[in-house]
Amino acid sequence: MYFKEYYPEAFFSRYIDSYFTIDTSFIYEDITDLVVPDGTFGLLFIDSQDSIKRNVPTQAPPITLKKSSLFGQKTKSVNYYYSPGKTQSFGIKINPEGLPLFLSDSSKDFKNLYVELDYVMDKGLMELEEKVLEKTNVGDKIQVVEQFLLQSISKINANPDYLLFVAIIEHIKEKKGEVRFDSLTSHFNLNYKKIERLFQHYLGVNPKTYIRIIRFNATIHLKNQLKELNLTQIGNEVGFFDQSHFIREFKTFSNLTPKEFFTKELSSSEKILMAMISKRWIE
Repeated sequence: MYFKEYYPEAFFSRYIDSYFTIDTSFIYEDITDLVVPDGTFGLLFIDSQDSIKRNVPTQAPPITLKKSSLFGQKTKSVNYYYSPGKTQSFGIKINPEGLPLFLSDSSKDFKNLYVELDYVMDKGLMELEEKVLEKTNVGDKIQVVEQFLLQSISKINANPDYLLFVAIIEHIKEKKGEVRFDSLTSHFNLNYKKIERLFQHYLGVNPKTYIRIIRFNATIHLKNQLKELNLTQIGNEVGFFDQSHFIREFKTFSNLTPKEFFTKELSSSEKILMAMISKRWIE
């Protein structure tokens, strides 16, 4: 299996959604994967280069991933292309609550971008990259990351704006995206400009966009859990009472209609990624 996922210990699960590895020496023919917005950021540490490329569906040609990089918050789908080769990489899917532990500056400049760490110029990330790439065992790489996090958790948890942002994020997740922006202002007794500033600083997208992404992901989960429901029923369950709206949202985030998305033949890694999205709401 060229793509494998790993999950953090419970203490770190607020900050880290999952870890993953990609090893293209296990690939025997070209593979194209569709990766959809899921509300996470990413770090990809690349040991060698030559056989992973990416682009958004409307871009051409794909670019080869050559260096360890940061993935910004996605609001559109991305294609990944894997070819037989010798690329080995270790990745981290980072929850919004976790990004400030890795990145000290605002995340607003990284939306929909794949940015090499050399460009980010964050000393902490560069040191983390060096330590991660020194390790050959996945468990050791994870331990390096979690030791890195421990150095920042107490500091960030003393920031009232961060704690407020986390509370809002958790509320949206709990509601599975079935929440209106104006209800956030009343629930947290905040004006909309304050919430907008928090989201732009810590997430890089506005609250309405994040709510839509979470509802899109919750739809994937619900369809996986309730396979007997048709797409109209699924749409109604997650609050899409207008089918044209439901279709537009899916095309926005996946470049596919709901029917195309749920009937798509998935690669092995796409199956894992869909399962990872669905797993977030299993109680």
